[in-house]
This record gives sequence, structure tokens and C-alpha cells, in this order.
Amino acid sequence: MAFNFLQSKMTKAVKKASSKGMLSKENIQDVISEIRIVLLESDVNLKVVNKFIESITEKAIGQVVDVDRTASQTILKIINNELVKILGGEVIEWKKQIESIVMLVGLQGSGKTTTVAKLASFLVNKKKLYKKPLLVALDVYRPAAIDQLEKLSKTLMMDFYAEKNTKDVKKIAKNAIKFAKKNNNDLILLDTAGRLQTDDKLMTELEDIKQLTKPSEIIFVVDSMAGQEILNVAEIFDKKLKLTSAIITKLDSDAKGGAALSLSSAIGLKIMFIGTGEKISNLEIFHPDRQASRMLGLGDIETLTERAREVSNENDQEKMMRKIISGKYDLEDLVESISQMAKMGNLGSVAKMLPGMNINENQINSAEKKMIIYNILISSMTQKEKKNPKILKHPKRKDRVLRGSGRPVQDFNNLLRDFEKSQKQMKEMAKYIKMGKMPNMSGGFNNIK
Repeated sequence: MAFNFLQSKMTKAVKKASSKGMLSKENIQDVISEIRIVLLESDVNLKVVNKFIESITEKAIGQVVDVDRTASQTILKIINNELVKILGGEVIEWKKQIESIVMLVGLQGSGKTTTVAKLASFLVNKKKLYKKPLLVALDVYRPAAIDQLEKLSKTLMMDFYAEKNTKDVKKIAKNAIKFAKKNNNDLILLDTAGRLQTDDKLMTELEDIKQLTKPSEIIFVVDSMAGQEILNVAEIFDKKLKLTSAIITKLDSDAKGGAALSLSSAIGLKIMFIGTGEKISNLEIFHPDRQASRMLGLGDIETLTERAREVSNENDQEKMMRKIISGKYDLEDLVESISQMAKMGNLGSVAKMLPGMNINENQINSAEKKMIIYNILISSMTQKEKKNPKILKHPKRKDRVLRGSGRPVQDFNNLLRDFEKSQKQMKEMAKYIKMGKMPNMSGGFNNIK
């Protein structure tokens, strides 16, 4: 996931703080130097890095380390607060208009067309802010873009507008607005053309579209893998069009992400949304505090909780909790858990939201592969076997499941071993919950009364 490089390096850097009394320039020098290197290696803008380091140093020096804290925890809090500021400081709320016209702009390959569909789905299906959107294809130079947007519109069952027999973008934009008024569309999303780099022809075209459509939002779409040059590009777009916000795409990639991270601090362009996957549903509101927390390895429980609520209702969660407490969690419940986990996103992105979960890429790939294998094995079992896994130790049942699933005996044995292990852990958890305590990440238990 984007920022993984920054997260792992930043966490190591912070641990170098060793002072137990008052922080001074001398005893935080190693930490500051390390952080500076990490940010520069991550493509964060030099001016942003200098401003960040200066602010951390100013706030850290003279800070007294509390008796119940380590120096690394003290400086971590300072870094976290400053990261939040760099990322924009606050969540940007969507401003609904009576007739919202949204213009998405950016370089070619930034993911504009897919983002148009994601934004439409988010505002209409998830947030219920609009009822009848219209997706407009204005990228007449890339035929695939028109076809792609049309296909996405059909998938979402939303209105679509394009004129394939002309390349007069001004005419298409003008007719699209007329069509929307007749069709009572309350949200109009304009998918504009991009280039590999900015040029006068492109900017003039975008200015003409803006003049004709008078959009309430002009959103800059930026690829998280973009390098330092993207800041200059954003400045050009902003100067010509007066951008209102940005969407960072492909945050599920292995990009360093530093250039995108610099947008708010370097040119004052606030990030409103982030793309976290290829699915149309993979668009999230950008929370600077949550992103800063993830980058420092502190997790993001708020987003994880929100995702869990989206994929299962309170009754399902309560039912599952009762099963855990009563010790009746079975293989059918395991399949349901795997299904719910898949809906929440890839395992790597979920793991990054859990505080203290230092899982590498190989472990994540192994776990995801194991979940698929276990699902296949369980699908070959009878209802009785799923409810009572102990009977699966019978040779005939075991052979039948192996034949039906096409998996080797080792996978079958691993499933039963892992399930028995998880059952023991859940029984232990249930015991403490009944006592009014909740397990914490360090292995102890917190009182929840």
C-alpha cells in the first residue's frame, strides 16, 4: 500500500529517541536526521520537509518526557500532530448544490475515468446526496475513455452522455448541460481529457469547459505514484482553473506517495477523497488524522470500524459475538468471517489499520492464499460437518472433502489445526469478556466496566 515505505522507515526513526528527561537538540538529532532522509526518499517536497523538520524541532526541544511515557512516544505525538497539519489538518466536507456540476481534471493515466464512476457511486449510493446523476464523456482524444465511462455508467445504472461523431468539446459540454436540465439530473460529472504533460491546448480547452458549464467543484485527480513534477502540474491547473480539491488514486499500490502527500502543504490544495482499490466502492473520504496515524504505524481503528459497519449490520455482529461468548463458533462462521473480511478490502489494507500489526508483504500474501484455500475446503463439507468440525477427523469424511475440494491433505490438516487454535483463543477472549475485560493489543486485558 502507498506510504508503506514511509511508515516502516518513520517508525524505525522514531524509536531512536532515547532521552528519559527533557528533549534537547542533541538527543533528538539522530531522529530528526533520520526522518528528514525518510521524507526525501519518499518524494516529499523539499520545502515541505524543511518546514516539517523545523516545526518538529521547535516543538520537541524543551519538551519534558512524562514518567509514564518514553521519549519515542513523546516525539511520536509531536510528529503525528505535525503530519496531520501537512496533510491538510481537517476533513473537507462535500458541498451539495441544487444542481452540482463537478469537473474532474488531471494528467492522462491518473485514473480520472474510473474516479468519475467511484465518485458518482459514493455520492449517490453511499451518501444518498443525489438521486439522478449524469456521467459526461469529454475525453474525445481517447476513444477507450468514452467506452470505459459508458460501461461504468451501465454497471452503476446511471445516465450517460457522449457524442461520438464530433470532437468539439465545447459543443458536447453545452449539449450535456441542456440534456441534464431536460432529464432532471441533479449531479453532473464531467470526465475531461488529460495529457502526459500540460500544454496550452489542453488548458485552453479546460478553461472553455469551465466557462460553459460553471462547475461547483473542480477536482484535481492525482496518481499516488506521481513524482515531484506533479506539484508543478497541480500549480498550473490551479492557476488556470482555481481547483477546489484533490483526489489521490491508487493508494493501494506500492508507491512512496510523498509527492501526493505534499499537495496540501506545498500549494494549499486540500485532499478530499482517496482511492484505495480497483473496485468502484473503493473511494474514501480523506481523514488527515487517520492517514497520519497509519503512516506512523498507529493504526486506524475509526476507518476499520466504519468498514465493518458497512459490510454487516448490528444484528449480525451481535449474533457473532454471542456465538464467540458461548463457544459455538464453527466453520460456517469462519466462512462468513472470511467473506466479511473480503468485503472490507484486501488483507494488507485491513492489517495496516490495526495498531502494532507489523505484517510484511509475504505474510499478507500467504494469509490471503490460505483464506482462499480454506474457503474451498469448507465449501466441500456438509452442513453437519461445518457445525461440528470434530467429526471431520473420521477418515471417510476427510477423504470425501479432499476429493471434492481438490486440495492436498496438508491443507486440510492446516485448516483444522488453525480452526482449533482460533477456537481456544476465542474461548479465552470470551472468558475475559464475561469478567468485564477486553483484550488489548499488548496481550493484556483492559477493564471495560
